[in-house]
Amino acid sequence: MNTSKSQEVSSLIGSSVPSDLYTQLVELSNQGYNLSVTTTNLNILPYNFSSNGKPAVIFVGAEWCPYCGAERWALIIALLRFGNFSNLQYMLSSSTDEYPNVPTFTFTNASYNSPYISFIGIEYENRQGQYLDKVPTTVYSMWEEYGNLSIPFIIIGYYYQVGTTIDPGLLSGKNWTYVIDQLHNPNSPIYNQIYYQANLITKYICKIDGGQPLSVCSHFIQDYSYNPQQNLGVYAIVYTENVQNYSLEYKIGGDEK
Repeated sequence: MNTSKSQEVSSLIGSSVPSDLYTQLVELSNQGYNLSVTTTNLNILPYNFSSNGKPAVIFVGAEWCPYCGAERWALIIALLRFGNFSNLQYMLSSSTDEYPNVPTFTFTNASYNSPYISFIGIEYENRQGQYLDKVPTTVYSMWEEYGNLSIPFIIIGYYYQVGTTIDPGLLSGKNWTYVIDQLHNPNSPIYNQIYYQANLITKYICKIDGGQPLSVCSHFIQDYSYNPQQNLGVYAIVYTENVQNYSLEYKIGGDEK
């Protein structure tokens, strides 16, 4: 990417995603079901996370992290199948990493609404590696014990994933338009890697929310009932956004069934 293009892309960091790009993301969430994930299984946590009375999807990452940057594309596509975001903002991963300047988004300041699930997006450090969002105590303990504090770390109810299957080198130095164009091309490795991961996340959201909505979960043939053999504790997470300093404050509840 030449210098002028690089400066143009960098100038978007932290600005809200415009409605036309968001509409394109929503459209992308309606495709890609052709990639099968039936042989992939996620690991199980000893606790089932929920928020606002709904199963919780939790992302722990950092704005500087290229692997997180790649994973957010898949996660956003998956989550848009179940609800809607507001105030997603542009982000680039660090310019000095092995895979510099991965075009992505940030969950800081964004909110998500769904009738089926809750989503908590935690960016624990910003693009400069400075502290940003608080990590709830219980989430941190799961992240430390099961993820070895590696990022991205994703919790889907009582399932978890460490890292990403997406190669950030495919996105490094590109822009958002390039990635979106590739996501319309089934022959592109970006298409195959991002949609594979999006479908994996979707499959496990369907497992924790009882297979709703049917228009999404019918693509993944399986039993979506809660497994009674998983006698898991339940952690309910309640959080509010402090608009003044753009940080998230969390209160953790540890009621167990």
